[in-house]
Amino acid sequence: MSLCDINRLEVTFIIMEYINIWIVVGAALLGGLTPGPATLAIAGTSLHRGRKVGLALAWGVTSGAIVWAIFAALGIGSVLAANQWLIEIIRYAGAAYLLWLGWKSAKMALTEKELVPTDVGANTLFVAWIKGALIHLTNPKAVIFWGSILAIGLKPNAPHTSIVWIIIICMLINIVLVTSYALLFSSSSLTQKYLRLRRWFESLFAVFFFGAAAKLLTNRAD
Repeated sequence: MSLCDINRLEVTFIIMEYINIWIVVGAALLGGLTPGPATLAIAGTSLHRGRKVGLALAWGVTSGAIVWAIFAALGIGSVLAANQWLIEIIRYAGAAYLLWLGWKSAKMALTEKELVPTDVGANTLFVAWIKGALIHLTNPKAVIFWGSILAIGLKPNAPHTSIVWIIIICMLINIVLVTSYALLFSSSSLTQKYLRLRRWFESLFAVFFFGAAAKLLTNRAD
């Protein structure tokens, strides 16, 4: 067995042994699919400014997500190494936030209000990237959401390296989603189809967020 094979086995062991992998993947997918400011900005910019500018904005959003993920990881890592009661506070705060997201998604699913794609007015790739990053960085709720994913995704007694793998998994999913948005939303017909299906998506998000909150409340690190 080669050294490369051994490393793959170690990574697989860490992911399966210490990470609630399907919960993490589900949270990253549904969190990224939730229609919000970033999604609408990518849609509007791709539609009005073209695919390249839309991709730059999308990857800027990912850059902002990486920053929040690092902040959340550092906070969670410090807490895990310090006080159990702080972990409990984060756990309940994360559950409360997920419940709020579930309520918001359920409310949006019941309303017929249409979402309007937003053109951020970026004329160059660099400006689009900066604006994409700022969309995410100026959303303080993002770090709470990241903290919730980490709190749900980590199994009891997980090593700190598990946090790194959760971030890597979530970032890969994020890149795929935002890139797909930019490619798909550069077509006006696809954009309209997505918006027409919005209420079905919101219903699915509501179910997931309520379920994730329940999982977080019962996921004690004893």
